[in-house]
Amino acid sequence: MPPDYPIVITRPCTDAPNRFIAESSFGRKLDMQAVCETSKAIPGAKCSESLGVAKFDYKDWTLILYRSGRVDLRKIKDEADARQAMGEIEALFSGCFVL
Repeated sequence: MPPDYPIVITRPCTDAPNRFIAESSFGRKLDMQAVCETSKAIPGAKCSESLGVAKFDYKDWTLILYRSGRVDLRKIKDEADARQAMGEIEALFSGCFVL
């Protein structure tokens, strides 16, 4: 079972009918140098170490990761879908968390 991420569904997506925008957090900070390096493997990913933000499409979702550990999830179906996205992204960026 994935960790119990705090999920707040904020509003419907304007560009994807029947999908939502949600906010969550890993509860720990990210090393943006490592995030930017890891995100190079994701086609179309944009990452700024100095701004502390990475944005990319992954599966059906659009995800924005912040240095603080906050994550904006776009085009999610529901809370369960957001939890699945968080679990997959945490695994993908597992080596990018500040110890």
